[in-house]
Amino acid sequence: MKQRFLFSGTIILTILLAMLFLGVHAGVFILALIAYFMQLELYVLFEKIGLNPMKQFGLICGAILIFGSFYLGSVDAGQDIFLISFLLLILMIARIDIKEGRMNSLMPTLFGFIYIPYLLHFFIQTYHLNTAYGNDSNSGLFMSFWVVLIALSTDIGGYLFGKTLGKTKFSIISPNKTNEGVIGGVLLAPVVAVLLVILFAGIKPDQFHWWQAFFIAIPLALSSIASDLLESAFKRQAGEKDSSNLIPGIGGVFDMCDSLILTAPLAYLLLKYFVY
Repeated sequence: MKQRFLFSGTIILTILLAMLFLGVHAGVFILALIAYFMQLELYVLFEKIGLNPMKQFGLICGAILIFGSFYLGSVDAGQDIFLISFLLLILMIARIDIKEGRMNSLMPTLFGFIYIPYLLHFFIQTYHLNTAYGNDSNSGLFMSFWVVLIALSTDIGGYLFGKTLGKTKFSIISPNKTNEGVIGGVLLAPVVAVLLVILFAGIKPDQFHWWQAFFIAIPLALSSIASDLLESAFKRQAGEKDSSNLIPGIGGVFDMCDSLILTAPLAYLLLKYFVY
């Protein structure tokens, strides 16, 4: 877990430096790269379960969705590209499955596409949402990173409280999680949320106030924990400890970034209806 936090911190610092010199385009590229590896690792887990996702089709459509939702430049663009990609996947995979007399590729391929790149693309939607209401790109980047740091602080709070106070197991799916750790993660997240809004008052959107950050961070922390548990369930079903061995001492990109998956779309909805 310590290695996960250190590596996550290194990744965040790298992204910040890349965007400092290359702008928001670097962040989009890194998000696409993270989504690619997460989707690939999920497909590999599906194969170990006995399913047959068509990885190439799903990964190509995932990349199209991430890049297209940013470079077409509007909040609605991501939804349109998703629908186009979704329909293309159904037509291509269903045709192949029907031709070969089976239907064991369509559902896992579609699920991997929806669960990873579609849900992660809401980081880009959050950026577009901010600019659509007249704010500059810097505040849009702040809001996207604010969501990432809420998920990360939930992990850190869960680890610290679980390590020092944890006694009661939270779930058999993730045996290292404790009730005390979950409570600690949910408590730390709103504190970090408020501190970020105060410290970066010159960058944040004018509509975003500390009390909104506090209350929005609580459901985001819960969604972060749920994302982690879902990834653990996939690994448990596949009989694997890690999603891959890509990152020494941690596992895969899916292991490191799983908490972002459900957090991104929920953050978009909460910000859309309670802030902007």
